[in-house]
Amino acid sequence: MRVVKHKGPYFLLASLIVATAIFVTVTPPMFVDYLESKTFDIRTLLRGERSVRPDIVIVAIDDKTLEQFALNVWTRGYMATLIDKLTSMQPKVIGIDYLYQLPEVSKGLESLRELNRSYQRLASVDKNFLGELQAMEQINNVDASLIAAVNKAGNVVLAFAPHVFEAMASIDSKANVQLPGYMTWHAFMLSKPGPAYKPVLAQTALTPFEGLAEVAAAIGHVYSLYDQDGAIRWEPLYVKMGADIYPSFGLEIARKFKGLRQQDVKVITGDRIIMGEKIDLPTDISGRILINYPGKRGKFTTYSAIDILADTIPATELQGKIVLVGATALGTGDIHVTPFTELAGVEKQATVVENILSLNYLVKEELTTLIDIVAIICFAFIMALVVPYFGAFASGLFFGFLLIVYLGLTQYAFVAHNIWVHVVVPALTLSILYTTLTTYRFFTEERLARQIRNTFSKYTTEKIVTELIDHPEMAKLGGARKNITVLFSDVRSFTTFSENHEPEEVVEALNEFLSAMTEVIMAWDGTLDKFVGDEIMAFWGAPVAQKNHAELAVGCALAMMRRLHELQIKWRTEGRAVLGIGIGINTGEMVVGNIGSEKMKMDYTVIGDAVNLGARVEALTRNYDTDIIITEFTLNQIRKLLSRSENPEISSHLQVTKLDEVKVKGKENAVVIYALSEIE
Repeated sequence: MRVVKHKGPYFLLASLIVATAIFVTVTPPMFVDYLESKTFDIRTLLRGERSVRPDIVIVAIDDKTLEQFALNVWTRGYMATLIDKLTSMQPKVIGIDYLYQLPEVSKGLESLRELNRSYQRLASVDKNFLGELQAMEQINNVDASLIAAVNKAGNVVLAFAPHVFEAMASIDSKANVQLPGYMTWHAFMLSKPGPAYKPVLAQTALTPFEGLAEVAAAIGHVYSLYDQDGAIRWEPLYVKMGADIYPSFGLEIARKFKGLRQQDVKVITGDRIIMGEKIDLPTDISGRILINYPGKRGKFTTYSAIDILADTIPATELQGKIVLVGATALGTGDIHVTPFTELAGVEKQATVVENILSLNYLVKEELTTLIDIVAIICFAFIMALVVPYFGAFASGLFFGFLLIVYLGLTQYAFVAHNIWVHVVVPALTLSILYTTLTTYRFFTEERLARQIRNTFSKYTTEKIVTELIDHPEMAKLGGARKNITVLFSDVRSFTTFSENHEPEEVVEALNEFLSAMTEVIMAWDGTLDKFVGDEIMAFWGAPVAQKNHAELAVGCALAMMRRLHELQIKWRTEGRAVLGIGIGINTGEMVVGNIGSEKMKMDYTVIGDAVNLGARVEALTRNYDTDIIITEFTLNQIRKLLSRSENPEISSHLQVTKLDEVKVKGKENAVVIYALSEIE
């Protein structure tokens, strides 16, 4: 794990992403709405099917019913007969999901009417024959039969179909509405505008013909609101026509079932509908609710109309219940796509009624947008903190965890509380945040980290490399002046050794020696500069600043001698030649950086007079017959070690013996040199 100190760019990138995401949230393009609707379907399917109220029953004009009638046609006469039969079974409300726009006058009926009028103009009229004519006219007048059946029932809710303008803003809500006057009786009586109302507007409609409308207990619209993919997820509980608000078919059925008058329903447009004292329906700004579909076809108790007509269904099955009559037969055209499957229109209407009565509708709160914005900001803040702190893999795991938690919470809200919280924009924002910030880190900090690792890993320890990566400002490769301690080590009489041994022996011995010494230098956090034949050059104080660089160099020199002693014992045991070394140490200001050919080879090294002095001091070990020589400049840095060892790796007290004052090339004044050893 590497902490990136400079998090400003991450927060800047995150802020730009957040600003874009908020803009998309507030003004979502069509493809975002489309994707969100698909997540709604997925959440619905994941939730699974649910139970429904047993007091909502469907009487289906299905294939089984149509097969029993001529030409497979369901006439108004058959509907009148069915309503009469249903009335005898005493349901509380009957909803007819059929449109009866115009009076139906057959040629036979018109002929009977003309014959009746002509016969009454005759001078001599047979009253019995006239009665028979009138009876025949009555039998053939299916509208009269339908009106009579609806009037007798007294609890029938009819449907009308408004022509809704999809481009709602393109029409004038004050324009003349082409609607029969008798329809105004079925508009909401009590309504007031909400704070932000965007109405579903219509100016024309297919309405029940006048005689039928006058005897209906209520009339509601059956407009279906299709999403981009052709599915129905929303139910407009009312539409606006002119100055009036007209309720939906399902809403009117629910009202009649609860025994409420029109004045018992209060509509706050674009906000909610209050029905009596127990039903409070929050809506969106267009007066819509999300339909909470219970599952696939057949969730509601359904009887075939022919079975009702044949008296095979006990009256108790319908008594006191809501009965919706509608077409389910193939080819009727009243089939709609839902998140679960295709449903007949009457099943969709039954679902709406059930949602209203059970308060089991889904809610897409207007606060959803605020929730989106809060989630997006939180995601940005978290990822801007996490990505710089963790690597790509760990950040990816955290990203996955955060995404799963958010999706889990949205699904919980959906299943447990019927609340639809957006997924697409927050989830996409989280994904983009992770991808963008990780990519930025890869191409900036990670690239720099790889550069530092590639440059310094061959010179120093993993600990130092890691510190450089954490503090890249310390890894200046262009050159810098620093106070540094340099160590030179050289094998004594190596030329003679090389001449007296086979090349393989020379290489084997040298590799074993250099490997052992390198391990010691790394253990003491040194920077290995280079090997020059049998010579080792190392330094402390760069690339990472080390306040105790002189102490570390001295400790390393003593450790090198101890390790060499172990090797010498091994070599003697093996009967091999024994090597000895001399070590010179100096402390001073040096230039450190990448030095060499930019095209061919660059090395991280130190140069300067202080470096040269260290090399010359090492050469003096042969003249003074001592293993380690340090300069007065190094001694000044380690005086606190002379009384006792403060570094636990230095196992005994140090002994420093003045050797001489020497004049070296490049120095005007003589330099005092000292022999360094341990007190055994």
